[in-house]
Parts: sequence; structure tokens; C-alpha cells
Amino acid sequence: MRVAIIGAGVVGSYLAKRLSKEGYEVAVVDVDPSKVEQIAYSYDVLGVTCNALEVNCLKQVKDFDLFIVVTENDEKNVSIAVLLRSLFQKKHIIVRVNNKAFSSPPVKELLGYETVNVLSEVVTTVVMAVRYPFALSVSRLENEGLLIFKYEVKVEDFLAGKRLEELQEARRSVEFTVVAVEREGEILIPNGKTTLYPGDKIYVAVKEQDVYRLVETLQISYTPTRLVFVLGYSRYTDEILLKLSETKEVTVKFISPDLSVCEEIAGKFPNVMVLHGEPTDVELLKEEEIEKADLTVAVSDDEESNVLSAILAKKFKCKRACALIFHPEYETIIESIGVDIPIVPRKLIASKVYRSLSKRAVLEFLELAENLDVIEIRVSAERSFKVKEAKQFLKGECNLIIAIKRGNTVLLATGETVIEPGDTVICVKRR
Repeated sequence: MRVAIIGAGVVGSYLAKRLSKEGYEVAVVDVDPSKVEQIAYSYDVLGVTCNALEVNCLKQVKDFDLFIVVTENDEKNVSIAVLLRSLFQKKHIIVRVNNKAFSSPPVKELLGYETVNVLSEVVTTVVMAVRYPFALSVSRLENEGLLIFKYEVKVEDFLAGKRLEELQEARRSVEFTVVAVEREGEILIPNGKTTLYPGDKIYVAVKEQDVYRLVETLQISYTPTRLVFVLGYSRYTDEILLKLSETKEVTVKFISPDLSVCEEIAGKFPNVMVLHGEPTDVELLKEEEIEKADLTVAVSDDEESNVLSAILAKKFKCKRACALIFHPEYETIIESIGVDIPIVPRKLIASKVYRSLSKRAVLEFLELAENLDVIEIRVSAERSFKVKEAKQFLKGECNLIIAIKRGNTVLLATGETVIEPGDTVICVKRR
């Protein structure tokens, strides 16, 4: 497949890197020659320097099969998609947008493109943090009804000191699979002999409807999310507050230094307690009892303020803190200084675009951690075989099988699970 990526920012660069490594023929189009040259030099891609709003520019990639339009501007992205559809009759177009109107079903149907919405991806991350308070992060395989949550093993946990083979009784109660273990910065693919230690961060796959039964079975203690602080204003804040205010069990406090913003938010969300002040004001945070907060979400347009606000919240005993950041390379750093959930819009949207692309070619894709992916592989073997025999059939494509999809049924895998011709294998693969 030939893929043209229009926009050479963080998202475009990420996609170019991934797709070129997987053997796609890739072109990157951008008006900025320095960005195009850097990507073309770093990866095996064709660099095209021109303005994609001009017909002569698009002519240079008119023979490509799929177009991914990911510039920073919604209106520009939609306009490019319209040109591709109307002038070149291109049918396979994925467009990045921020505005919900551009991703509404009537607009998508009229214009004939597929969208990925930055806003919805950020809001979903926050909603997942509220819904699953025991998890450091939650990834969802949308088409399979599976969740993979990341959990840090604590000294007092039932899991601490257990080998995975000792969890068979728990697995008979609720089906689940530990798909990876993060230990001292290294990712381990576990087996039955792997022992879990306090401080390990484990990735656990479970059917979505079984999550809370599993948490109970594994004796994972947690406090339901009841009090959330939202600090600062950005284009994401309104939608986050809307979702949180719809959850009756959750009390929301919003803090902003902008009086006009506070007045606007107070008018829109009568159930939200609005406070005028700096999100980094120590006395204000203490006065509003941030130590009782279950979650702090720092989402201003100031990355440094978000990180500092999240660190302060943790210092004052808030249970978990999210921070909106704009540089993906900072993610690991801020996790190491105590921010539980970095929210990186560019990374979220790049991953979402990649999953949309993958459904056309290699089925579902999910970036679980650095250098670790969850992928789906269609099995073409002529005979059935058990999961424990899978290596000789899948030829290194899988490091660990999570589940088997057979028709509309998804089965979490054990060593004795039988894989049949035509099944789809959901597995972990190292990059």
C-alpha cells in the first residue's frame, strides 16, 4: 500500500517512522522544507515540499492509495480532503480534527472521509482515569471488547511475591492474562515462572465487562473517584467538565486565573465548583482540600504549569494526577517525578490514526508501551494447534498470545487454547 502523509509535525513524523519500517511506501508532504528533509533523511520515505492546498502539490502524490491529513489546522485538513475527493476521486482519506463538528456523522458522510478527533482522545483518557481508579493507564481494543490496564504491584497486594502459575485459581474465576511486566524501566514478556514483585508495573488483559470482578478476585484495593480537581483552561477543558459533571457520584472543582473563563464555566456548568486563582497557588490548593482529591487533571495551555500543578497535587496527597503535555519526549521524565498519567495529545492522535490505518491492512493495532505493541494476525495454518505450540506457526510474529478471535467470539488464551484456521490471534509483539 502507498500512503501519503500530509503534515510533517509530531504526528506525521511518528506515522512515517512506523509505516516505513513495516514496508509501506510512504510520502510525506509539508510546506516546511526543514521538516520534510529531516523525516526523509531519518526514514525511508519520499519527501515532498509544497503546499497541499495547491492542486499541483497534490498531483505529486495522486497515485497513492491512502491519504492521512494531519496538519495542525482543522480547516486546512478538511479543505485538503475535499480537494482529494473532488479533483482526484480519492476514497481512502483519514483526517485529523479538533472540532467535533468536523467529525460528526453528517459531515463525514457528506465529505466522505474518516476522522480522528484529538479532543475526544484526550477526554477519553480522563474518563478512563475516573472510571478505573486502580489503573495507571487503560488501553482499549475497540473491536474486541478487551481492556489492557497497567497496575503497579504494592507490598501488601495479593499479587506480590506470586508466580503467574500460582494465579490459576484466580483465572478460573475470571479470565485474564498478564501480558507484560515493566520492571526498573525494562519490559519483560512473562511466563508461568515469572514472579511479581512490589514496584512491578503489570499490563493485564481482561474482557471489559469483567474488569471489576477481576479487581475483586485479585484483591486490588482502590478508592472510587469522588472528588476531581480540574486545573487550568484549554480547548479540552469544556468537554472534560461536561463528561465529569454528567457523573453524579463525582464532585468537580475547577480553578483558573482568568476571571472571564471562570464566569463562563460557572454559567455553563452549575454543578461544578468554580474557583478564581492560580492552579499553582499552594494556599488555595490547601484551602480547597486538595489532599482529599481522588484525581487532579491539569489541562491548561501551559505545559510547565500543568506539570508543576500535578506535582503539587501529589505533594499534598492527591491520589492521582494527570498533566497535559505537548512534547512526547517528556512523558517518561514526568512519570519519574510522580505524575501518574501524562496526557500527550499528539501521541494519542498518532496512535489512533495508526489504528484506523491498521484496520485496513493488519487489523487492530495498539501501542501498549515503548517498543511493545498489541497486534492482530489472521491465522492461515492448514491445521489446528495449541497456543503453547504457536511459535513454530507464527514464526516470531508473536511474543505472547493474549486472546483468540473466532467469528464474533473472543477467547482469552491459555497454553491449552486451540487455534483454528481462520482465527485471528491477538498478541504482544516487541518492536
